[in-house]
Amino acid sequence: MPYKNYYPCKFDGCDKQIRAKGLCSGHYKRLSKHGSPDVVLRKGRYAEQPVCVIDGCKTKHTALGFCQAHYRAYQAFLDKNRWPENRTSISNSTEKGYVTVYAPEHPFATKQGVIKEHRLVMEQMLGRYLERFENVHHKNGNRKDNRPENLELWSVKQPSGQRAEDKVKYAIEILELYAPELLTKVSV
Repeated sequence: MPYKNYYPCKFDGCDKQIRAKGLCSGHYKRLSKHGSPDVVLRKGRYAEQPVCVIDGCKTKHTALGFCQAHYRAYQAFLDKNRWPENRTSISNSTEKGYVTVYAPEHPFATKQGVIKEHRLVMEQMLGRYLERFENVHHKNGNRKDNRPENLELWSVKQPSGQRAEDKVKYAIEILELYAPELLTKVSV
């Protein structure tokens, strides 16, 4: 039994307690949002699409056209191939002006499956993945100009000490990585 000062919602068929303007909280929210307590209008980009955009999924969509399960997979980027459009041709610019490309199979791709294009071009030029201490520099300063002739490889690795044997060891590491043919000429 309801408590002493209980007044039901004035909307027909609703016996919930009133919160404002004689309506329960649910009907009051509909009134303030849609102008009528009995009408619920969908809002947003996918308002006219009642089910998930994934082929074969008949579940009601919740966000961006995905059902809840597919949206969570999309958020976590667990299944990058389930995006409803073909993402292989998509390239975007980051907030710092670099061009990114979709390459989910790359070992250094982000959670979203993208990698900066200038790093990818340099890796193709070298025939190997870049090391963590290597940077790619744009010669003309334009971060969107990723032509091979505009890119140069920079190394930010430094030796750990100033002793002569440390410097010799570091020089051999550099030669092994960037010019192994010079190392063989010296040792012969």
